Amino acid sequence: MKHNLVCQTPPTVTVHVKSSASRSHQQKKRNRLKRSAFKDQQENCEKGVPSQKNKCPKGPCLVIQRQEMTAFFKLFDDDLIQDFLWMDCCYEIADKYLLAMTFVYFKRANFTTSEHTRINFFVALYLANTVEEDNEEAKYDIFPWALGKAWRKLFPDFLKLRDQLWSRIDYRAIVSRRCCEEVMAIAPTHYIWQRERSVHHSGALRNYDDEVHLPRGPSATPTDCLLCGKKGRFVRLGLSSSSSSSTDTLEMTELHSSQKLKDTFSTEKMLIDSASQKAQDCQRLSNKRQPCSTLNQDKSMDWFTSNGE
Repeated sequence: MKHNLVCQTPPTVTVHVKSSASRSHQQKKRNRLKRSAFKDQQENCEKGVPSQKNKCPKGPCLVIQRQEMTAFFKLFDDDLIQDFLWMDCCYEIADKYLLAMTFVYFKRANFTTSEHTRINFFVALYLANTVEEDNEEAKYDIFPWALGKAWRKLFPDFLKLRDQLWSRIDYRAIVSRRCCEEVMAIAPTHYIWQRERSVHHSGALRNYDDEVHLPRGPSATPTDCLLCGKKGRFVRLGLSSSSSSSTDTLEMTELHSSQKLKDTFSTEKMLIDSASQKAQDCQRLSNKRQPCSTLNQDKSMDWFTSNGE
């Protein structure tokens, strides 16, 4: 699952950011004054008066350097991150927009290239899922990938790192769709921008199945998706010691949904047969005991009647 695609990025890219909802109202106000301001600028140019502002004011923007985007792309050479993305086969945790938000968080936090690390990647991705996604359970699968087998003891520290990142970006965790698309347009051929989520997994979906245990972690095979039709496949994830928290080689076997259903049906059939057999035995026993109980009841009633007389 190595992706050795090399993408050329421009030296410097400016990405416009929409900071608040009130900006649209301000933009409408600028449009009304645009014509008069343009006329004043033309008159000043004709009279030889230098203009104070040569161009219209723009909103906040991100100036992205080539080395920053290159350092972000280098993260996906990590074997563990590649395996994590592969396991997220339906792109529910890391689709292209969530990955673009992760890069924007790196920029807003003023991360240096040395801070483009695996743990910072997972922390930023977790924050992006918290902000944008309705499925609260899916993002918990980040814990065992980021923290290893001892994730149950370490995830409180992980949440502290999330809060520190949130504070470092001045609590501006909302990223507009336009900003994400401009980030993706810098190097559109990179494979992470091809992670388009299916419409089957769009919208506010809830899972009330009590049998689902999350997080599944790196040692679990991807579950069969009934919506997309994708099934778990046999894969061996070779996690090297330098790029994983464990030196073990994780071997995953394919789960056949038909076999599971067959086993389930056979189990249910055995339970139903056993229950029906017990019901028949109880019915026969009740039929045998019914005359005696009725006779005893009649005799007791006779006894009460004779005593009453």
